[in-house]
Amino acid sequence: MQKLANTPKIGTQKIRGVSPSEITKVENKLNIKFPLAYKEFLLLAGEYTGGLQLFDGHSTLDMLSHDEVLGYLKETLKGNKLNITRPFWVISEYGNFDQFTFFYLDENTENPNVWGVTYRGDDEYYIYPLNKTFSEYISSTIDKSIHFSKYGY
Repeated sequence: MQKLANTPKIGTQKIRGVSPSEITKVENKLNIKFPLAYKEFLLLAGEYTGGLQLFDGHSTLDMLSHDEVLGYLKETLKGNKLNITRPFWVISEYGNFDQFTFFYLDENTENPNVWGVTYRGDDEYYIYPLNKTFSEYISSTIDKSIHFSKYGY
């Protein structure tokens, strides 16, 4: 997460992190343990992701751990017959969870692989690997975000 720490501002937007106690509070509430790479991300950008070009929906710790949002995610998964049986955490989402990125919480690594979910049409959803660890995902997102900030695409 050093690259994120070195890039606290993209364009005019500056990232804002959460405190370690806020992370622990969510972990305790949901009975989960976040991997170290994600905790480092939250400390830097867990309150506001600034100019990072994540999905336009929820991506902050507060919103992703909100009971209403978690309930909506469960309903969406069930309603769309998307069967993710392993414990996971959403990184960011778009279109009321029509698309989202996530990592599995049971990989036994501090830098898990990132996965994506997208809607294919005909009520079919597709889970696919991004072939990047969380740290690699954030690093490439920073690069794309800087490019977008400069050129608008």
